[in-house]
Amino acid sequence: MKLTAELWVRMEVLFKDLWGKRYGVPSRTNEDFLTWSRKLAALTTEDFGRAFDALEEEISKSVKAKQKVYPPSYAEFIGYSRPAAKCAIAAQQARQSEARPLMITKQATAEEIEYGKQQMSNLKGMFR
Repeated sequence: MKLTAELWVRMEVLFKDLWGKRYGVPSRTNEDFLTWSRKLAALTTEDFGRAFDALEEEISKSVKAKQKVYPPSYAEFIGYSRPAAKCAIAAQQARQSEARPLMITKQATAEEIEYGKQQMSNLKGMFR
């Protein structure tokens, strides 16, 4: 809840009157505050930092484009906390590069080869 209370203060700075009018003051009786606290409980301080960096960048772009800026929902804030797509792709590629390909090392016996040929013939017969 402490991080959510800090989030509340920072959002009030970023969104002036919009935040307070929409979400009210942070307290244990404010349902919006409690919902945000529950939904953001799993986020780390690094996630919060990433989210605010992304949110401030989004605000900057909106201001440059002369678009109205609105406070995010908790779901949007969680989205801002996720690593950028290029970071996610790089992480996936790193995991895949560590994977070893499967290798077939056993030589099939003559009996297994004959059985495989019979099964292949049966399958071909299904498509005639």
